Amino acid sequence: METTASAGQSPDRPINRYGPLDSPPVEAEEARGRLAPGQVAILDVQPVERVMSDQPFQLRVRLAGGTGEGVVSVLTHWAGTPFVVERRIGADDHDRGYADVEFTADQSLPPGPATFTVGVIVESGAQADFTVSVAVLPSNPFSMRLSPRDNFVTGTFSVRAVKSGNSYQINMTVTLSNGDAAAVAMRQDFRWEFWDGPVGGGTLVEQGTGGFPDPITVGAHSTWEGWIAFNSPSGSGIFNKLEGREDLAVRIIMTRQSGGTVEAQITVRTMFSYGLNITRVGAESFTNEEYTDLYRAVDVTRTIYERRDVTVAVDRRFISNASAGGFTVITSETEARDLFEQWSGPDNGFIDVFVVPSISGTGFDGLAGAIPGPTSHDGRNSGVVVDKSGFVDGAGVRHLNVAYLGMLIGHEVGHYLGLVHVSEAGNLMLSSSTATDTNLNYDPQYRTIIRHGWVRIA
Repeated sequence: METTASAGQSPDRPINRYGPLDSPPVEAEEARGRLAPGQVAILDVQPVERVMSDQPFQLRVRLAGGTGEGVVSVLTHWAGTPFVVERRIGADDHDRGYADVEFTADQSLPPGPATFTVGVIVESGAQADFTVSVAVLPSNPFSMRLSPRDNFVTGTFSVRAVKSGNSYQINMTVTLSNGDAAAVAMRQDFRWEFWDGPVGGGTLVEQGTGGFPDPITVGAHSTWEGWIAFNSPSGSGIFNKLEGREDLAVRIIMTRQSGGTVEAQITVRTMFSYGLNITRVGAESFTNEEYTDLYRAVDVTRTIYERRDVTVAVDRRFISNASAGGFTVITSETEARDLFEQWSGPDNGFIDVFVVPSISGTGFDGLAGAIPGPTSHDGRNSGVVVDKSGFVDGAGVRHLNVAYLGMLIGHEVGHYLGLVHVSEAGNLMLSSSTATDTNLNYDPQYRTIIRHGWVRIA
């Protein structure tokens, strides 16, 4: 059996304002007519000139209303880590009706989409927000970019291979960006290659050809977008690699009508998932606020793992005070293992996480039954226990330390999934990790996690 490819063209979209969350521009007179004294509005946000890759640029923020000093803040979402650029504004900016926000060479962007969430606050306390997306055009001046089309892997934004019956479906978007003043005509056919390991340096798993149905012309200072869908049936090389929990790299190669090729590559992998039975021990001792905080902490745990491409399912459970007995306060490792032995299960293939009101006199605030933990709910090793990490706020309301508890659950679950302590700065598995130590590395940590028997292909 061999992998097959199909392809098509996506609808045209403009260089600017194509994001689904983009704000519509507002006419100045309309805005002034509805602004109360002291209020401020953002009418529009646009690049002063085209945004070219790896080059400084400016965003022009058009303003209405507002007086005095203030701050414009731009949160930039792109292929890498989001960042913020700010500048102060004053009376001159209000009189002019706009403020230009400078992005330096160090804040320049690669080709591809970028979304800017702009906020302004003035000294009266008035605020306004606006969102706009733009295509960053290549300075080279022509490039190709591959990205997930629909399903993606959360942390790395890799293309996600989705299993459907006895085959894997792999869908990706192809974007051609033209930063030149002349249109570029492309051939409709393309070549594809899937590699185990680096493209050109690993093992070529499968290769083939495909074609887009319609002629392709990328306009001057414009982009063209299409899609490619692969079907990899059981027995194909790609299917076998994905079933073996291996990552792949795909390369797409296209050719200009005038000659010369353009290519791009992206990682293809499956998304993995495991489950947690979150069990409140002595449920009545958890206030409503603590209950809410507990599942906010679980969301922190999920985020930690999703940044490393593994998602988490949750089953909410509880043990009443009357049934829990002395297990509401864990005073030794032996008592923790008694809790596992008596309360682990029933078997659903999820890891049991027991959240207790207190762990006292033990020298630990969390414990995993084993490294790695068993794929059963029997015995004294099957489970994780953590102290709920509570505090009382200034108003006398009991809360849980959400960030720390989310990290603590993630740390002990990491042990259950086979991770040992490390000395890598910022890593979740530091022996004395804090709320900000939440990183997981690819090798060996990710590669270890996905081999645990309770981690499944999502």
